[in-house]
Amino acid sequence: MKSSIREEIISHNAKKLFDIVIDIEKYPNFIPWCSNMKVYSKSDNEIYADMKVLYSFIVPLTFSSHVIYDNKKLNIQTTYLEGPLKNLQTKWNFKPINNNQTRINFAVKFEFKNYFHQKIAETFYNLIENKMIESFKRRANNILN
Repeated sequence: MKSSIREEIISHNAKKLFDIVIDIEKYPNFIPWCSNMKVYSKSDNEIYADMKVLYSFIVPLTFSSHVIYDNKKLNIQTTYLEGPLKNLQTKWNFKPINNNQTRINFAVKFEFKNYFHQKIAETFYNLIENKMIESFKRRANNILN
């Protein structure tokens, strides 16, 4: 299983950054490989949704997930339900440094069912992770500046 932990300091308010990440319906607008999000259920602390992903040279993939989040503690945890993976877990944690600076911790663990998909994901993981984090930063700068 591939895993990664990343920490970033971002010059924006923690709650506002949390709000951008939890607004999953908007992901197709700014995450390059996310072509569609379908939310099945949403409450004050959880979301059930499908994300359709389009990567070059791979057929479209759909990932079903259960997202649990806490608006007060500013954390988000995603658990994988169905799709091309054996397992997927993500965790976001937003810690205010001051009113306009936030320490973000992002952790992910994943494993594809298909060996070929797993090897591609492992080979390009750093590129994919960097692009995803940069997409969120750009979104925050566009909305919050």
